[in-house]
Formats: sequence, structure tokens, C-alpha cells
Amino acid sequence: MMKKKKIKKPQKETKTILEYYYMIPTKTDVKALEQVLTADKLKVEQVEIWTELDLMEVVLADDSLIFQNARDCFEDEEDLDFIKKHQIQTIYQLGFSEKDIDAAGEVLQYLIDEVGGMVCSDSDDFEPIYDKKHSII
Repeated sequence: MMKKKKIKKPQKETKTILEYYYMIPTKTDVKALEQVLTADKLKVEQVEIWTELDLMEVVLADDSLIFQNARDCFEDEEDLDFIKKHQIQTIYQLGFSEKDIDAAGEVLQYLIDEVGGMVCSDSDDFEPIYDKKHSII
């Protein structure tokens, strides 16, 4: 007598998206950031921008690194104090796949080195904070 084999459904791979903020002490937009990223110094495969949305997508190996303008999202008094203390003019919410953490870190560190600013965690106190003194990579 033959035993029936159970057919297993393939496991869906779950994608973990990491979220951070890129805070910059100068007024800038995705067009200016794109120009920095497409310079010969950094090899990125593809960068797409939507200027009317102030949105940028940097294509990485697993997924994309998304920059979305988030300046108007901060209304909490403690957040506004942090922004004022650090003289932040431009804020982008960042999202990328955990599998792309090394490539995203390289892109973000390049931007910090070339444009300035800092990458902050999506937490109550924005810690840890990565800047020129505290490298992402």
C-alpha cells in the first residue's frame, strides 16, 4: 500500500522593510540628491525621481531605497525641538529591504559625506544617529 505524500506549499519569503529618516540642515530636494548619487564616484544602477512628489527611488539588489519627503509629518513638540536644535531644514523618510542594508548604508553614508545631515532611527529619540562622526558602514 502506497503512502500519500503531503504536498507542502512553498514558504513565502517575508520581506523586512527598515525605516529611518534622513535629516539635512539645508533646504534640498530629490533632484539635487539625484545629481549627487549619479556622479561617477558612486555606482548606483538606477535612480528615479518624481520632483512633484519630492520622492526618489534608488534601485538596489533586492529592492529599492525610497526617499519620501516627511518634513510635514513632524508635529510632536519633542520632535520639533529635536529638529530645531539640529537646525534641520529637509527630512526624508527612508525605507529599504533588510537584505539591502549594506548597499543602502553605502548610499546613505555617501550622501552624508557629500551633502551633510544625518540618518536617524524611526524611534522616539531618533537614536541611533549616523552622521560623519558615527558611520553607517
